[in-house]
Amino acid sequence: MGCELSFYFDVRLAFSAPVTEHNFLLRCIPADAPEQRILSYTLSILPRSAATGIGEDAFGNRYCSGRIESAHDEFRYTLQGTAYRDDTMRSKADPPGFYRYPSPLTRPTGELRAFFESVPQGGSPLEYAAGLSARVHEHFSYAPGSTAVSTTAGEALALSKGVCQDYAHVFIALCRMAGIPARYVSGLPVGEGASHAWAEVWADGLWHGIDPTRGCAAREGYLKLCVGRDYSDCPLERGVFSGSAMQTQAVFMKVTDQ
Repeated sequence: MGCELSFYFDVRLAFSAPVTEHNFLLRCIPADAPEQRILSYTLSILPRSAATGIGEDAFGNRYCSGRIESAHDEFRYTLQGTAYRDDTMRSKADPPGFYRYPSPLTRPTGELRAFFESVPQGGSPLEYAAGLSARVHEHFSYAPGSTAVSTTAGEALALSKGVCQDYAHVFIALCRMAGIPARYVSGLPVGEGASHAWAEVWADGLWHGIDPTRGCAAREGYLKLCVGRDYSDCPLERGVFSGSAMQTQAVFMKVTDQ
């Protein structure tokens, strides 16, 4: 059964001193897929960019790039719109081979292998993946600030704590060790707060969303913004600028099921 989602996503970057020559790339524009149809959206960026381009990367993610040459001490982008999600509309296809193998942030370690071997095997690939997700959910404590975007799955497992990115990375690493193709997903689930990350595993010709952080399936209540082998392939934002400044970030999102 499908549902219509109304979404709002607002990110503000504040700089401690004015910066210039700010080049940015955003992967926050949701793409159409058989199971996800974008009905409408607007993306506003402040300050206004001197040149803005829309494109698609190697993973099928839509991106917006631009450059702000004038001095500014704040950068803000706001996405809002509506989408229709219906997992019954997914189409069967073989996944690209790179979702089967380790990526920079999901390389196996001795501790990951030992953790993997501690999970009983059995059932279908999807049932086994659900079991792996449950073990990750049980093992971790949610602890913002305990890890960074560069933290690997092995490092996160050793800490036994982290945020949604870390749960997803460990789960993806375990799935690939089991021979199950898996990919990282950034997006917005129903509710409000910050953006979220989960995973999709490939089984029976279809991608299935699994959220190890929340310990549940990731179905129609999840709006997908971008996918990749791990976080390093699909950060929602990336940029470089000229100037000596510290940066702080404030994020707010709200998604409602209509």
